[in-house]
Amino acid sequence: DIAVDAYVILHRVIFQWVLGRGLYFNELMAKKLSLLGCVGMLIAIIVQSRLSSSRKSFPGLLHASDKVVATDTATTRLSIVLLGGRLCIAFLFCYVGLSELHRLLFQPFTPYLPGDGHDVIWPKAVELLLAMPFTFGFRMDTVTKLLAVSLVTEAFYAWSWWRLQGDANVFSQKRRALHYREHFMTNMATAGGLLLLVKLGGGRYTVDELVKKQD
Repeated sequence: DIAVDAYVILHRVIFQWVLGRGLYFNELMAKKLSLLGCVGMLIAIIVQSRLSSSRKSFPGLLHASDKVVATDTATTRLSIVLLGGRLCIAFLFCYVGLSELHRLLFQPFTPYLPGDGHDVIWPKAVELLLAMPFTFGFRMDTVTKLLAVSLVTEAFYAWSWWRLQGDANVFSQKRRALHYREHFMTNMATAGGLLLLVKLGGGRYTVDELVKKQD
């Protein structure tokens, strides 16, 4: 489902661009694309664990040198997947942070209703601030946990659809509640992907690993 969502989003963006209407990404689009990175990391760790299990089941089939090469290759591939997943999630924070802060600070009018979750500025500022060290893999454990906490806090503060005021039977109110729910669930899912990244580590391609090698 996530892959289909990502494909549909990219297809629409490219189609609009080909028609000369410019490149348009909104906050929810960026969040859904970031989930693709989360799913990629999850698939990578499942494949990695299955390969490790198969090697343990047939230990005599590999010589010691072959085991080292196989482990090194698997680690490199996993690190590449972790890098790709991290960059997908970083795109969310950088794009949403920059575009939404620019809209809120420099555009005099908002297209949303008063108190709308899109106009809550502090989560976007916090996530943009943390996006730089996250992108380069600096202090990964701490920064990733802070980003996960920020996303969960934003979900409950800005996207709690059950607290919306208005008649729940009105079509426009139903659409708004569904939109809020999508934001809420993508925030929670991305936070889950970040916690998975904490568990897996940043991989080889991070500033943290570079500092370790120099030490």
